[in-house]
Amino acid sequence: MHLSISLPTSEAKLLKRRAKRIYGGNVSRVVSDAIRYIAYEEGRDALISSFGSKGRPTEEEARQLDAEWGLVAKKTA
Repeated sequence: MHLSISLPTSEAKLLKRRAKRIYGGNVSRVVSDAIRYIAYEEGRDALISSFGSKGRPTEEEARQLDAEWGLVAKKTA
């Protein structure tokens, strides 16, 4: 499938920089990673909603879960 998108220059540079660093320049792989993350979030949100109010973590619990699941962005020096 072919998809064409327009991005601000700063976001396009970010994608290209990450693609070069991780995937030998393959921007499509970076976009695929982003889509998988979005799909994860959508699934997580649907699961939480299915539990009603009892399934909604506090902000602190959500931060802790993200940290435990490795979803917190790594800080770079």
